[in-house]
Amino acid sequence: MKRLSVIGISIGGTKTAVVHAYFDGNFTNIEKKVFSSSPNNPNQEMDDIFKAIKRFDYPIDVISLITGGPQDTQKGLLLKPPHLPGFDNYSIVDILKDKYHCDVYYLNDADACALAEFKYGAGQGYKNMAYLTFGTGIGSGFILDNKLYTGHNGMAGEIGHVRLSENGPIGYNKPGSVEGYVAGGNICVWAKDFIINKDTNLNKYKELTTKDIAIEANKGDKTALEIFDEVANRLGEAISILLDILNLDIVVIGGIYPRCLNLLEDKVKKSVKKNAIKNNFNVAKILPSKLGEKIDDYSSLVGILLGEDMKTFYERYPELLPQKDNIESAIVILTNCYKNNGKILVCGNGGSSSDSAHIVGELMKSFMAKRPLDEGLLNKINQEFDIDVASKLQTGIPCIDLTAQSALLTAFANDVDPDLIFAQQVVAYSSHNPNDVVIGLSTSGNSKNVVNAIKVAKSLGLKTISLTGKEDSLLSKESMVTIKAPEKETFKVQEYHLPIYHYICMELEKRI
Repeated sequence: MKRLSVIGISIGGTKTAVVHAYFDGNFTNIEKKVFSSSPNNPNQEMDDIFKAIKRFDYPIDVISLITGGPQDTQKGLLLKPPHLPGFDNYSIVDILKDKYHCDVYYLNDADACALAEFKYGAGQGYKNMAYLTFGTGIGSGFILDNKLYTGHNGMAGEIGHVRLSENGPIGYNKPGSVEGYVAGGNICVWAKDFIINKDTNLNKYKELTTKDIAIEANKGDKTALEIFDEVANRLGEAISILLDILNLDIVVIGGIYPRCLNLLEDKVKKSVKKNAIKNNFNVAKILPSKLGEKIDDYSSLVGILLGEDMKTFYERYPELLPQKDNIESAIVILTNCYKNNGKILVCGNGGSSSDSAHIVGELMKSFMAKRPLDEGLLNKINQEFDIDVASKLQTGIPCIDLTAQSALLTAFANDVDPDLIFAQQVVAYSSHNPNDVVIGLSTSGNSKNVVNAIKVAKSLGLKTISLTGKEDSLLSKESMVTIKAPEKETFKVQEYHLPIYHYICMELEKRI
């Protein structure tokens, strides 16, 4: 893809960062300028941002913007967040667009961190993930079915506002909230009452901070350790709510958590185990941010993924838009095949034979997402081994390449009829399973052995899909669904078949 020059802007209550990077699927040559924010003076804040961008002296293709909430990312508005009180219904996206005449992608800071960690950090390979910002405040961003979920106007994920008790520490004007108990800006507030009349080194601090409490906890101060025990327990309660509602694969936590892992990790997991539904706890991983201190740079830049790397398939290949209904129908057919314990049979000749093998390779193992075995199967397999073998195995989508059986193909072609080499396998594999699907690939659409396989499948009541060139053909006549590449020449047709079946495999993997 084209290398793009990206400006990332992250506006916080105390500091603002302006980042530049080049993007070609990955971020390179990252540079950053940081300055004090002007939370009560939008004009000054924007002027400082403009000056920082100008000092980079790079062309600008895209701007990626992140702020804390509340905001309306759809309308491009800041809605007077508590850390930026001067920005009340402030049209920040329009201001940037008018100034730089480029696309501006706007994300909540927790959503941006979730997307960064999903794409480049601990969330890689998982389908359903939450990222928890654990700093001055606490929020969460969600990746659901491999997509960033932001809600109606970008306000999804405000886990900090969820009440854990009727009364308790106040966070964002809400007593007993997650933010009241857990946020770094609030721990040191309620801790002041907690340490009264206790024998603790924490009493020596005039202005107690959460960092001070962590330092003393690491020295073994009993009271400081009790405070972190309470934080861990409450954080675990919050995570258990997310697991029980969303049945997540993984929860990644940034900020204070990775810096205080020795004080929090075991106790957080113990709290989650106590409070979450057992099956939800057993399938979810709870991990610290893998990006660490790099999360600030990556999160400020990842808005570009909404417009470039995460463009829809049809935006990247607009010439395939006329085939959208056929492609989507094929995905539905294959999804139902898997869910009804069917298998997929694939065939083609020459380059299409290679494509058949390629499709099977993508489906029989993990393609874009992790596919761990379910707990029951994992335990059953491991009973036969002295070590954990099952965790290395993956859920496969049953799929057979009919072109790979060299002994059978040559014997049948020699002894019976080369035009029926694939049809014979359809009969053998699927005459008793009407939930099977046959996929035939032919650039011309008229390959006789592929057509015969589709016709036999049709006679058996199987569903059939074909990938061909742009012309009407025997396959398009016989198949239930035909996806036509918009070319006639063989190599050009095959160049379209690759992204078509990659997209189908990716979508099928999401839906199983």
